[in-house]
Amino acid sequence: MHAKLEAAGVSSAAFPAFLDGLTRTHAARVREGDLDHLVFYALQSTHFTRQRPIEPALSAEELVDGLPTADRAAFLERGTADLVHVPPAVLARTRDLLHAIDSGDKDPRIVYFRQLAAAALPRGAGREAAVLREYLRAMRFLYQKEFVAQRAPDAADAVAALYRSRGLSTDTEIEAGYTVYLGLAVLKALEPDRRIRRVLIVGPGLDLAPRTSLIDEAPPESYQPWAVIDALVGLGLARLDDLAVVGADINPRVVDHIRRANAAPPALRLVSGLKLTPQITLETDYRDYFSQLGLAIGSGRPLTTEHEGRLTKEVRVLPAAARALTAESLDIVTERLTGEPFDLVIATNILPYFDDTELALALSNIAGMLAPGGVLLHNEPRPALREIATAVGLPMEQSRQAPIARVTNAPALADVVFLHKRR
Repeated sequence: MHAKLEAAGVSSAAFPAFLDGLTRTHAARVREGDLDHLVFYALQSTHFTRQRPIEPALSAEELVDGLPTADRAAFLERGTADLVHVPPAVLARTRDLLHAIDSGDKDPRIVYFRQLAAAALPRGAGREAAVLREYLRAMRFLYQKEFVAQRAPDAADAVAALYRSRGLSTDTEIEAGYTVYLGLAVLKALEPDRRIRRVLIVGPGLDLAPRTSLIDEAPPESYQPWAVIDALVGLGLARLDDLAVVGADINPRVVDHIRRANAAPPALRLVSGLKLTPQITLETDYRDYFSQLGLAIGSGRPLTTEHEGRLTKEVRVLPAAARALTAESLDIVTERLTGEPFDLVIATNILPYFDDTELALALSNIAGMLAPGGVLLHNEPRPALREIATAVGLPMEQSRQAPIARVTNAPALADVVFLHKRR
């Protein structure tokens, strides 16, 4: 590992300063990620305005295509653009959102963004301009991802490179839990007698305002910890009375949300991120997963229904399940938790945000927190990861493809899960 770091220009003497720089960079990326959600909420929500919702990628296309040629090049290269180019519909929605933030609206998302605005945006007349500048920044990334990177010779690599410098998102959805469930089912099949007592979830996230398909009706929730507890108990890998799950996130708002849930078990409204259409058909295995989700952590047998093309159900979390969950603040690249090691670490949809050097540090920290024989479960397909994981004593044991939905005349929607075991 030292050789890899030195090859990346990080010497032993420079290492403390390098970590300090990463800490500052990650703090800025957390702020940008929060403000990305503010922008996506401003564009899509139907709660605070009667204006028609705007699909973010289409808004990015409208913005960039409407710029004069010279201005377009400057915007894509350096992110500079005059606020006069913001589309009128976006300006109207932004003003409506700021009015809601300044009101007494107690909607959970409005409360969240009210707190964010107080911490990250100027007060008074400059706030509108600040939000519009964040809109321009977010749209530049979306345009590069959806309309520039897709034309690159290797589109997947081009998109992945963009994610290594964008804001750190808190996005999460029910489908991510399905991937984890399949990984844990593989582990159970390979080792029927394995028992898991201590679990670390890195970056559990918060379903606040995703880039697409915002669902206003359901309050913000950190689904993954509940889905993990449900899977572990349902598969017979753990017992509620002998399980400790730590949700560790770099975003303090996510940590605060999970801590409140520990004290007051939530009533989860689970809504599938995928919407059924004539072109999209959910796989039977995924439907079965959604139907049984919550049986091990909730009271009663919640029924699955379909609402406006989405699977939905409500689960009232048992106090015993809530007591199993705690939360800690953690930057997995620069920090590790002390104390008793973990039997299982889950890190899905966070590793793509790191370059190879940061990835090496993150995997080193994960290895340092795993007990011998402990398991890492993730969904990052980057080829470099396997070599780095082996170097830190986490060789890959298994991988599985996880089809979620079939799409007419297009590849299936799927994810992949990888299992590593600490030597």
